[in-house]
Amino acid sequence: MSMKLSVRAHTLIMPLTLLPLLTTLPVHAAANATTATPAAATKPPALKAGQNNLNWLFRYRAEYVDQDGLPEQALANTLLTRLSAQQGISDSWSAGVEFDYVAALDNSRYNNSFNGKSRYPLIADPTGSDLNQAYVQYQHGGHQLKIGRQKLALGNERFVGGVSWRQNEQTFDALRYQTALGSGSSFDSGLSLDYSFSNRVNRVFGSKSPQGDWRGNIHLLDVNYAISTAQQLKFYGYDMDFREAPAQSNRTLGLDYQHSGKAGALNWQWAGALATQQDSGDNPRSYRASYQNLEAQLSYQAYLFGAGYEKLGSDNGVGFSTPLATLHKFQGYADKFLTTPANGVKDLQLKAGYIKPDWDLQLQYHWLTAATGGADYGHELNVSLQLKFGPRYVVLVKAAQYDARHYLTDTNKYWLQWLARY
Repeated sequence: MSMKLSVRAHTLIMPLTLLPLLTTLPVHAAANATTATPAAATKPPALKAGQNNLNWLFRYRAEYVDQDGLPEQALANTLLTRLSAQQGISDSWSAGVEFDYVAALDNSRYNNSFNGKSRYPLIADPTGSDLNQAYVQYQHGGHQLKIGRQKLALGNERFVGGVSWRQNEQTFDALRYQTALGSGSSFDSGLSLDYSFSNRVNRVFGSKSPQGDWRGNIHLLDVNYAISTAQQLKFYGYDMDFREAPAQSNRTLGLDYQHSGKAGALNWQWAGALATQQDSGDNPRSYRASYQNLEAQLSYQAYLFGAGYEKLGSDNGVGFSTPLATLHKFQGYADKFLTTPANGVKDLQLKAGYIKPDWDLQLQYHWLTAATGGADYGHELNVSLQLKFGPRYVVLVKAAQYDARHYLTDTNKYWLQWLARY
């Protein structure tokens, strides 16, 4: 089977002369493959000279969508194949590449955002191949510099993430610098700084879509301070100026606080966030909107209970926007609020879970209303069950039911997913 690789490499920040080196790196199979999710906050040890990794990931997904107002139900059977390679060049320098190929295993009875199948609901998993990552990295002590196409996942991904739920991830042509300013060399203790500049966002819709890439000037700054092992504080400032989507250009300043603790066998944690946002760049709309979030969680043995309140405000008919977020993680799995309504949105949610080493059962319920005016948008029920079979295989069954009131339409979504890592 022949595949046409769409690398979109002509705007990579990484010099093009490095690409032949990166695509011919000597590698061997690693004992433990990487996951398909974005990297955790803790930085992995740097590869030493001559060390290398080669990882394969396969993810099959069946997704079914029944949405009121559309004459057809959507069904997508897709398979993601991912090859990741990393090579240590010296004790401080390393390089990596990652290739993705998404195939449809049936007649593609779904709208992938640009195939013209508007009678079907949207499932944003277009087929095709992509150069997902291609970067060089310097890491020494408390400093890390990464240049090239890469994944960015900041905090809980409410503002910037990899959208790893979709078969084609969101990546960035970027320069990222992280440094520990406090005592020690850990990025998760003391005072640390995380700055990224990106001139291109490679979105989940793929290179064939008119909205597949957003170019512009994107500055992302996180300043983290570990008050103690149980308390973390973060200041963030994001300035996003998009050439292809000027109405999404914004400047956001915010503050996050997290606190966790333990009382006997009971573990607890809570978090709060405040942010303000205004228009930036060539945005034709002038506004200043606010963001608030408060959540708490208790866990006892395998049981988990939590509650949360999130508000994305609005001003002048413009809602608080997070266009680079991993939006599937927020406001329900049905993805009805990928774009913030003109009157904003408030989400009051409850969740419960039962978590064991090899399986994870989660239940969520969302009450969604307008931040301005208080209109009832509806409510949503989410259920998911994940089963692990050894270190390599994961099965996921998931469902979302959105019951609309005075906004959007009733929508039911169901997923069956199988993942293998090598």
